[in-house]
Amino acid sequence: MNKIFRLLVSGIFFFNLSLCLASEPIKLSSTFNEEEVKWVKDKGDSSVFGSAYIELENGIKKGCASFNVELLPVANYSNERILKTYGNNVSGQILISQNPPKFEPDAKKYHELDITTTCNSKNQFELNSVPQGDFYILAFIIWDEEKDGVAKKLGGAVMKKIHVKANSKLKVNL
Repeated sequence: MNKIFRLLVSGIFFFNLSLCLASEPIKLSSTFNEEEVKWVKDKGDSSVFGSAYIELENGIKKGCASFNVELLPVANYSNERILKTYGNNVSGQILISQNPPKFEPDAKKYHELDITTTCNSKNQFELNSVPQGDFYILAFIIWDEEKDGVAKKLGGAVMKKIHVKANSKLKVNL
């Protein structure tokens, strides 16, 4: 009975959350501080590699082939955005159908201070010259599908928080 109650409460929470996400942009309490994350552009001696997949509502997994993977430095601003998008700061995914939130302010520099690559045809990625530090690694697996003459975005994003040590090779599977 307790398990059913928890499932019911979780369902109500996520339904209400989806209603909130469908409305106005979420106002962030933190502000973007470029000084806090500019180290991400320093040349490092580490690499991060692996593969990424997103699980769709029908249970089918779609790989990251030809889609972007990003390393975002952990900071107050990114922590808040990740938490409000994925519901935690450890790992997760969000589908377009779940109406991912938009944020206010949406700092332009936040989207520029990252390390980006593209997955190969085998759904694998590799990021080189990565500096040591804490990051969120995200794979954006989003595509357009036309149905009845109307283009619709499908897919979503997967995320995991990682720590990169100096002079290391870190394997990450999303």
